Amino acid sequence: MHKFRALSPIFAIAPLFAACSAIPPQIPYQEIAVETPVQAPPKPRAMEYRPPRAMPAPARRAAGPLQNVMMRAHNQTRARVGAPHLQWSDELAQDAAVYARSMARTNRFGHDSQTGRRERQGENLWMGTRNAYGHVDMVGSWVEEDRYFKPGRFPDNSTTGNWSDIGHYTQIIWPTTRRVGCAMASSAHWDYLVCRYSPAGNVMGRDPLRG
Repeated sequence: MHKFRALSPIFAIAPLFAACSAIPPQIPYQEIAVETPVQAPPKPRAMEYRPPRAMPAPARRAAGPLQNVMMRAHNQTRARVGAPHLQWSDELAQDAAVYARSMARTNRFGHDSQTGRRERQGENLWMGTRNAYGHVDMVGSWVEEDRYFKPGRFPDNSTTGNWSDIGHYTQIIWPTTRRVGCAMASSAHWDYLVCRYSPAGNVMGRDPLRG
């Protein structure tokens, strides 16, 4: 039985945490980060339940190195909406690797608080049964959120009315984001994927197609 996990987003100023219960087969876990403008007031801490969605059966990891798969998927997706290509950042990939290893070591899946960081990085997370999913499946689960996307100011961009259904996708296409770095780590039973973005996207009140 293979699983992956999806969680609700987390706000940059005041985190919003959520977790799924009763995870069915074939459902990996994902999480996204949302940035609020510097001038925005803090929002209260809250809990929100996000039901999982069915995903296609996993495929083997035969698509090449992680960096190649991530860059191809990100830039092909951005090209479809006219966003400039991202550049790979070894620095962001290193930060992603540190956090992926931390989650694998502690078996804790959730956003990095990034305490003390001068520039907050955007972050997409994914967690799934070890060796059950290919890199294309992982990033593809984020890209496939485009089916719920509608133009407008973030977070009013989801046809479902739930902006967490499109938050991974909007970070991928965010036009003012210029760099990405991704890394994976594994525990005994789980794979963890972390992608970091700079400048961070998903800024409240901004247009994901214009920035």
